[in-house]
Amino acid sequence: MFTALNENGIMVYASDFKPNHLLAEKQSTCYCPACGNSVILKKGEMRLPHFAHQKDNSCESSSESESGYHLQGKLQLYERLKDLGMNPELEPYFPAIKQRADIGFIWKNTYIVLEFQCSSIPIASIIKRTQQYKKANYKPVWILGHKHIKLRKGLSRLSAFQASFLTKYKDTYIIPTYCPKEQAFHFLHTLIPISKVNTFTSSCKLPLNTVTLKGNRDSFYDNFPYSNWKSLIRNQKNQQLHYPTKENDSILRELYQCGLHPHFLLPTIGIPLKEGIRLATSPLIWQSYLYMDSFLMQGKIISLHKIHRAFLERIKRREVQVRSLPSIKGDYRDAVNNYINVLLKCKEIEEVRPHFYKKVEDAYLSKNNIVTEEDMFYKRMQKGGWL
Repeated sequence: MFTALNENGIMVYASDFKPNHLLAEKQSTCYCPACGNSVILKKGEMRLPHFAHQKDNSCESSSESESGYHLQGKLQLYERLKDLGMNPELEPYFPAIKQRADIGFIWKNTYIVLEFQCSSIPIASIIKRTQQYKKANYKPVWILGHKHIKLRKGLSRLSAFQASFLTKYKDTYIIPTYCPKEQAFHFLHTLIPISKVNTFTSSCKLPLNTVTLKGNRDSFYDNFPYSNWKSLIRNQKNQQLHYPTKENDSILRELYQCGLHPHFLLPTIGIPLKEGIRLATSPLIWQSYLYMDSFLMQGKIISLHKIHRAFLERIKRREVQVRSLPSIKGDYRDAVNNYINVLLKCKEIEEVRPHFYKKVEDAYLSKNNIVTEEDMFYKRMQKGGWL
């Protein structure tokens, strides 16, 4: 940390001390604002001046040690906010919740708490701290250290920890990341999971000195690679779904019981959805379950309430897994509703009265031309902007 209290209880900064200052020799003259224990001043050629707790000391407000990567990033973000005239506070401490943030500032009459997280911590800790901040009427903004992100051919292996940084910007899901080495933000967007492991991901890089608090991007979904998605889903239907796993065995057993074959599933099963990021289960699997539970029988009328209830039972049986997203409102029903809306647009189902639906005549029954049918469907989806 960059701040500490001196013997008189006055806030001091590590950068204020000269190399030969008495504090370097007498390291018990400054104290942690949170726990009150003495802290050590650390200065060197390779790292920024900062205070650190004794090795055996535990502080409730800080659950992990700070790396040079974290210290640099925090200071850079703080300086940028100063340049923008935000009058930020560096490492404000909130006694009521026993928590120290990286940076705090007021914007639009709201106190923003900024957390730059560079080390992996339990999601439960992120949830707890988010809830504490909100309860104290602070708005938490979590920024992930960009070193955690690995992108390859438009795909990322999005872990549960990384996904917990998901937030919304103008109705678009993004993960804000920052790299102090590049002094640039990388905003991950168009986050559409195609399997339990891989997520379609695009990235927008913005140098720190160009970033403002207003933002100017309206849409991120214009260039989604539908053809890549279609190829990967087709591979899942033909090959991956047949790998011997407990999850695959379960879905295959139900498909066969319903008279369905994975190779010839409707093109509308396993489609990309904006709200799909809420679920960790492969879209091919969770959409298959929803289809079998609610729309297998042509002409059968089913209410939205029953669709939600059946899907919740799948979640309770752990056949569908929901992501933990501390900064996002809503739940699994947003993904279900998103899927239903697409089925309505492509006329796979119709709404007979408000929130009551029925499956219409099958549009995709040709086993000989399933690839052609998929091509046609995804062209319609892209042209209609259904994502």
